[in-house]
Amino acid sequence: RFGKNNRYGTFPAFSLGWRISRETFVRENLPFISDLKLRYGWGRAGNQEISNTAVYGIYRAIYGGDRFGNDGGTAYDISGAGTGQLPSGFVAQQAANENLKWESSTQSNIGIDFGFLDNRLTGSADYFVKKATDILVLPPPIAVLGEGGSYYQNGASMNNKGFELLLTYANNNNTGLSYTISGNISTYRNQVVYLPSSVLTAYPGNGTDKTILGRSLGSYFGYIADGIFKTQKEVDDHAAQTGKGTGRIRFKDLNNDGTINDLDRDFIGKPDPSFIYGINFTMKWQDFDFACFFQGVSGGKVNHAYKIYSDFSSLWVGTNWGARTLDAWSPTNTSSEIPALTLLDANQEARFSTYFLEPATYLKLRTLQVGYALNNISKTVKARVFLEGTNLVTIKSKKFSGVDPESLNSGYPIPSVYTLGLNISF
Repeated sequence: RFGKNNRYGTFPAFSLGWRISRETFVRENLPFISDLKLRYGWGRAGNQEISNTAVYGIYRAIYGGDRFGNDGGTAYDISGAGTGQLPSGFVAQQAANENLKWESSTQSNIGIDFGFLDNRLTGSADYFVKKATDILVLPPPIAVLGEGGSYYQNGASMNNKGFELLLTYANNNNTGLSYTISGNISTYRNQVVYLPSSVLTAYPGNGTDKTILGRSLGSYFGYIADGIFKTQKEVDDHAAQTGKGTGRIRFKDLNNDGTINDLDRDFIGKPDPSFIYGINFTMKWQDFDFACFFQGVSGGKVNHAYKIYSDFSSLWVGTNWGARTLDAWSPTNTSSEIPALTLLDANQEARFSTYFLEPATYLKLRTLQVGYALNNISKTVKARVFLEGTNLVTIKSKKFSGVDPESLNSGYPIPSVYTLGLNISF
């Protein structure tokens, strides 16, 4: 197929495939192959999911009620009359960018579909490469531009590469037992390959020697937490760090200048998982049926910001403290990796660091269902009773201190739900 039109232009696309079936030479030469199809696709698309006014300079008349303009409005008693309708001005909301153009994505995909053993074993494998250019961003403006100095710009270019494999095995013997098991696994990597200097503030980094260029788009930037100061000697031997002391978090002096400051920040992780996967199993025996689905994520880091509630007594003063603070460092509990209790954050432990990064790995039993068909009700009525549970089991990394990696920064896990149902058909 060719062409995709919209009001922003024409973006070409095409796909092609080649298929070998049992009707060809495969039957005689490769009898174990039931089906084989090669696919290739290419396409280019534009991103139009931003404001239609992104290219324009925008001003708003915000009247307000304070005659001296103290409430953010533009009305002002410029004549000093003290009464009557105040003259109103305009306030800048967004600067213009006449050179703004659409972000575009070009993607290639090559895949294979296959079947073996009379299609009892089937599957597909896909590999894709996607390049996004002129990514649309709204970077924070520099302070000298004042209010309304921000404007949309074309930012970084990024490459994405990924692979996905799907396998299914179905068995249906003549004993009344049939089952199907399928699994999929996928992985992807992305990398920023171009970064204009004008949009550095829209991406993590220090804007000079440490930028997102060459890294994953979602990379984390911050300090490296190097454990807890356990002795006064460790405190004395460490670099100058405001607020340091026994029981406090120790931050690494990356540039070895003897002082902990902004120059000691670096890229400390990324959220992208190593791979994600799923397993689905269904079985039927006579009038009984059974199904379950597992889903998991391996690798990657999550920003567990909820630790400001669970691990600290100083970062959210006045709220209930988390149970983990019961195991906080103390002179009699020096093996703890949780900071000592304090009501003053002199050590600036709220700064973003590896202390808040935890493994995103988990495996979940998403659904489990057992059913029974009531086939003897009548000739015209069919019924099935079933019991289903969702989100029944979660296996997470021992290093993850939260409730659930999926319900991140929440004190509540995704709830388990149990359903008893009856299906009736006529």
